[in-house]
This record gives sequence, C-alpha cells and structure tokens, in this order.
Amino acid sequence: MRNESGALRVLWISHLVPWPPQGGVLQRSFNLLRQAAKRHSIALAALNQRAILPTQEAVREAVLELERLCDDVRVCEIPSNRSRLVWAGVVAASAATREPYDAIWLRSAQLRSILAELRAAHRFDLVHLDTVGLYPYAAGFAATPLALTHHNVESDMMAVRAKRETQPPKRWYFGLQARKLAKLERVAAAASQVNLVVSDLDGERLRRIVPGCAVRTIANGVDIEYFQPDPGARPAPRSLVFVGGMSWYPNRDAMQFFAREIWPRLRAADPSWKAAIVGQSPPPEVLAAVRAGSVEAPGFVDDVRPWFDAAAIYICPIKTGGGTRLKILDALAMAKPLVATKFAVEGLGLAENEHYLSAETAGEFVAALERLAADPALRESLSRNARRIAAERFSWEIIGERLDQAYRDAVAGAGREPK
Repeated sequence: MRNESGALRVLWISHLVPWPPQGGVLQRSFNLLRQAAKRHSIALAALNQRAILPTQEAVREAVLELERLCDDVRVCEIPSNRSRLVWAGVVAASAATREPYDAIWLRSAQLRSILAELRAAHRFDLVHLDTVGLYPYAAGFAATPLALTHHNVESDMMAVRAKRETQPPKRWYFGLQARKLAKLERVAAAASQVNLVVSDLDGERLRRIVPGCAVRTIANGVDIEYFQPDPGARPAPRSLVFVGGMSWYPNRDAMQFFAREIWPRLRAADPSWKAAIVGQSPPPEVLAAVRAGSVEAPGFVDDVRPWFDAAAIYICPIKTGGGTRLKILDALAMAKPLVATKFAVEGLGLAENEHYLSAETAGEFVAALERLAADPALRESLSRNARRIAAERFSWEIIGERLDQAYRDAVAGAGREPK
C-alpha cells in the first residue's frame, strides 16, 4: 500500500459495497470513501448486500470501479442473505439473544478471515467502521484508533419506529431492538476515537446515549457538478416529485401519508396536479394512485436528474428516521423549491421561507403547495437559494476536508503517528 508523506493508512470496513453511488447510504459511503482516498491510502473490506448487487458480474464491476480509488478491495457475501430461512433465523436470534439484529445480520466468518489477512499484511493508522453493527470486527484491531460512522443514531430511530408502530408484536420487537442497539452504541461509541455523525442534532442524540463520547459532524453532501438543473427545463407549476427508495421505512411511511392524505386533497383542490414518486418498492397506496392516473412511479432509475428537471416542486413529508436526507440535498443542488416537514430538514440549517416551505399536516402541505404553484417569484427565490446553499455548504469537497481533519485528530488523539 502506498503511504505518501502525511497520508494515513486506513482500513475501511463496510456493510455494503459502495457502488454504484445511487441513493441514500450508497451516495454517502461512496463519496466519503472517494474523498478519503484522495488524501490517504485505503484498504476496503466490504460485505455485499445482494439487494444492491445481485450478481457476481455486478460485484466484479463494482470492485473494478472501487479499485480506481482504493489500494486493496476485498468483498464477500453476507451469509444471512443466502435464503429467507437463514434470514428468519437471524431475526429470531435478534429477539432471543443479547445482540441486536444489526450486528447478527452482518456476521461473516469470511470477512473475519479477510480482516486477518489485511492485518497481517499491513499496519494501519486507522480503522473506519461504516456502521455500528460492524463494531464486533474491531476486536482484532484493539491497538488501532477507530472511526465509527453513524449514518443514523440507530437506537433513536428504532425507538421512534416502535412508538409509531400500531401492531403490538412489531412494537415489542422494535422496542427490544432499540434497547439492544443503545447498549451496542454505548460500548462502540465509547471505544471509538471519533464518532462521525451526519448532523449536530444526531451528535446531541448520541451524546445523550453515550455521554462524553468523541463526536464530529461530517454532514451529508451532494455532487454539485453532477446535480445541476437543466436551464432549459420548463416544468408545469403544479408538478411535484419525490425521490427515495421505499424499502426504507421512513420513505415508505412518508409516501403512504402522501398517497392517503395529501394527494387526494391536493387533487380535489386542483385536478391539474401531477406527481412523480421515484424509487424502488413503491407501496400499494402509491401504486393505487398510479392506476387512478396523474401519478408516475417508475421505480428505480439510473439517473434521477430528468425527474427533478420535470417537476416544479420537491415534496418531502418524512416524519421519522435519522441522519439527514440525501435526496433533499440533491433537490437543493437541482434548484428545486422544497416543501417539507421540519423533521425532514432537521440538521441541515435551512431557513423556513428562505430555503423551504414548512408543512406537517395534509392540509398544510396542500396550502404550501398551492401557494408555491401560484407564486412564480417565490419559486424563483427558493430555487436560487437552494442552489446557493448546496454549493456553499454541502459540496463533497468541503465535506471531505472535514473528514480528513477528523481522521487526523483521531490518530493524534490516540498518540499515534502515521506509519
């Protein structure tokens, strides 16, 4: 592995193969990895989630792309992905043992073997774990400083989900997982030289669970060169878009709320409204709106930019989850006027009526959307401010500089010098 002057040797352990960078955690992981690789020597050891890369050919293509960034790339399958029966065993074990689902799901003897090989071959300055469920793998690197990513404060997000669940068995299970995750976070965050969170609010949440832990905010970012609005686009004022995979509970919940409560009222107010709900696994409520006409749900798409360009407004009625919503940053970079819940934009530092319009109830969403559709000057103002804040605060280059400093502080704080 190369070790240029001042560069660190970093072992990055991931719960997914961060390619292609399309959607959510894949965007964040890939772009942070890319930024880290600009400055340091990276060995990547990743578990493949078949839902993302279903074939060996797809895995090989991803490895080739990632080898452009990293000095060493190793990938193995997640054993619990082998069959529904094996996965059911993981769920059962997560209810019957002390460990949370997040850790049991990611168990892999092959990954342990890969890490042993890397440990024998290289002397690392830092180990980066890309989610708390990977913490058990840090046991083999006890003498090496640890950086731990919290894409969300998982226990907090699971506790919110438990409170919102209406079915008692699920409510019990989610509550149990929230408590187990909090126990794991207490151990893992305390043992880490730096905990990387996506917002100051998530940092406060983590500190409430693990008082005194070392926290650094490494915000989500956006590729402002890739996400640029088409200056020739002329979307109809009463057209809106949402982008996000709906296999993830917060997105699914948001689109169920949209289809059940917001959309019928909006269409009743003005039947000329059109909507595009872009992302895999749209729920039955969205599919029913598609069949009724005026809603498009294309599923997963390779390039979301044409869907942004075709809409006048981005809607984000998310009410639960954690971290910060990457697709909101994409929407800002695409200069889309935004109507969202306060929860959806928390941690981003957006100003109401300057960067977005706020709405919580279905009636408030309808009122805000109608207001925006009827006011070209307001749309233009929000659009201009959206693009500006994306470029000034959320470009990945800026985020990469903060990650680099977090790495160096973690190594220095552990009393280490780059080898």
